[in-house]
Amino acid sequence: MIFSMTEDNLGNIWFATRDHGICFYNGKIFTSIGKNEGFNSRGASAILQDDKYNFWITTFESGVWYYDGKSFKNFNEADGLVSNAVLSVLKDKNGSLWFGTKFLGLSRYDGKTFTTFSQPDN
Repeated sequence: MIFSMTEDNLGNIWFATRDHGICFYNGKIFTSIGKNEGFNSRGASAILQDDKYNFWITTFESGVWYYDGKSFKNFNEADGLVSNAVLSVLKDKNGSLWFGTKFLGLSRYDGKTFTTFSQPDN
């Protein structure tokens, strides 16, 4: 099941899949990127390439993953993300990233810190 697709700066098509991590198609072959490459999440819900050509991958259970083409970095609740169940990502005109989460609201990342715009009722 494919939840999201995006085209990168080189024309490759990237896919966020439910059970098989992420992959891309270069016009000839599909290449999967998963645990062996450092992406330690079963599936992905959305994928976006930023202005510096890095990828941001959202997941249902492990927050957000940053991929620079060589290695991955994970961002989660411990880093200020409102929830580890992230469904969507959008880049605004200022370069900030907005992450929509399941049930718990919205987080914005300005490249340094997360800001929460909603939170669960206590």
